[in-house]
Amino acid sequence: MGSVAGIIGFLTNNVITFVFVLSLLVFVHEMGHYLVGRWSGIRIMAFSVGFGPEIAGFTDRHGTRWKLSLIPLGGYVRFFGDEDASSKTDVDQLSAMTEEERAQSFAGAKLWKRAATVAAGPIANFLLAIAIFAVLFSVYGRTVADPVVAMVTRGGAAAEAGIEPGDRLIAVDGNQIATFDEVQRYVGLRPGRNLVLTVERDGQKRDFNLVPKLVEDTDQFGNKMEMGRIGIALVDPQVTAVEPGGPAAKAGVQAGDRLIAVDGNDVATYYDIARYIGDRPGKTIVLTVERNGQTRDFSMEPATLTETDASGNKKDIGSIGIAPVDPLVATVAQDSPAAGKGIALGDRILSVDGRAIGSIGEVQRYAASHADKAILLSVQRNGETSDVELVPKKTQEPDAFGNEVEVASIGITDGQKPIKLRYEAYGPLRAIGEGVKQTGNIISGTVEYLGNVIGGYMKADQLGGPIRVAQMSGQMATLGFAAVLQFAAILSVSIGLLNLMPVPVLDGGHLMFYAIEAVRGKPLGARAQDIAFRIGFAMVLSLMVFATWNDISSRLG
Repeated sequence: MGSVAGIIGFLTNNVITFVFVLSLLVFVHEMGHYLVGRWSGIRIMAFSVGFGPEIAGFTDRHGTRWKLSLIPLGGYVRFFGDEDASSKTDVDQLSAMTEEERAQSFAGAKLWKRAATVAAGPIANFLLAIAIFAVLFSVYGRTVADPVVAMVTRGGAAAEAGIEPGDRLIAVDGNQIATFDEVQRYVGLRPGRNLVLTVERDGQKRDFNLVPKLVEDTDQFGNKMEMGRIGIALVDPQVTAVEPGGPAAKAGVQAGDRLIAVDGNDVATYYDIARYIGDRPGKTIVLTVERNGQTRDFSMEPATLTETDASGNKKDIGSIGIAPVDPLVATVAQDSPAAGKGIALGDRILSVDGRAIGSIGEVQRYAASHADKAILLSVQRNGETSDVELVPKKTQEPDAFGNEVEVASIGITDGQKPIKLRYEAYGPLRAIGEGVKQTGNIISGTVEYLGNVIGGYMKADQLGGPIRVAQMSGQMATLGFAAVLQFAAILSVSIGLLNLMPVPVLDGGHLMFYAIEAVRGKPLGARAQDIAFRIGFAMVLSLMVFATWNDISSRLG
């Protein structure tokens, strides 16, 4: 039953979302070809979302067959005179056409019309991404953190260069920066390369030369990725609570200890620690902390817990019982629902209304949406589990921006110091400009990554195929529709860039042929084009095989 549930979960959470997202992007891409082709007077025979046998379709009054095909891994527009879906010219059909028919064919159209029609597909993908980002920015705005260093990792590039907590980051390589995210994005794409970080300290500007170190990071879904890091963070990772009787408590770790390293690996964030310990259930680790200005090492063996992901798959994870790495209560407000029910410091929250949780933040968000409604917490204390029913009550609390807001709360926190954030609202025009900027960042980031792969700074295992895209589609679906739209925008840019590669059978390959035709004054011969298409097909197939192998090998670990 478990495996069946896992399969159903994968189909529901991954494949369905993947098909929706990819079908949307393919439709927009091919619609770009279709619209410009029609405006150019080119007759269109078929518009298909998907490949293979037709599932459903109809023929419009212009003679175009609109259809949905079986394999949802792409699509095509077939023009009059094309031999197949790749827009390869049917030479025999073309030679047999009348002048009037030839003028309506793709091959018989003027060069600029063919080039515009081909380029319209990738351009449509870029415009879609801009539109999605613009809508998201105008509806949701954006929460950003100022580029102020709160913590410098021991042994990191920033520490070695002399960066200190409290430094305000002004520029990187002369490029002005306004948010912490901008620093991370720039540094993440430049591992092993010299860069100059400009900071403001005590009212004076200083330049520091440093080289980002290549690290392998893991996101909240367990996806691994390589990036450059200099070892700075917005939060100074300190232990806010210790679970009584847990591995950390038995080893001697105390609330207030500053987390420095795990097994000698310097850490910058709580997530670094959680990921490392979570991967080592039952294996001895050494946690390095700073207490009263002195460094101490504590040896312990993480307890083994079992968690279930959104697809129903169970996995053993390690836990040492410290907050906020683990879902432990670090503070209990007086006269709060939690205090009234006896919730104590160090209690581990396992679930709320039967839903497993991984952080106190999840409990807080759940309580906030259930004002004056009874919720049931599963609480573990000293190895024993009990159920506690309580009712979140409305209180006035400061948000991340310092504003007093009314929220429903049960009165517990994980003790983390709130990050100083600011909210940026966007009007329609500014949202469009930000959408253009975000799309440009994705394009430049992709080009930078490919340059890193070619230059040997990064591995090529981050190139993903349909399996990884399907998996990530499902992961985004768990975060909500806005996250799915954002992922669709990113993927739309990727599809546009991929199609612009100068490889025959792709749009970029056709544009390359048209550039040659413009220089020569005539198109390449039919045989030369046929050979080029065969080579291009082999290249695309090889890329798909390589990307799919990356997908499979990453899932196998």
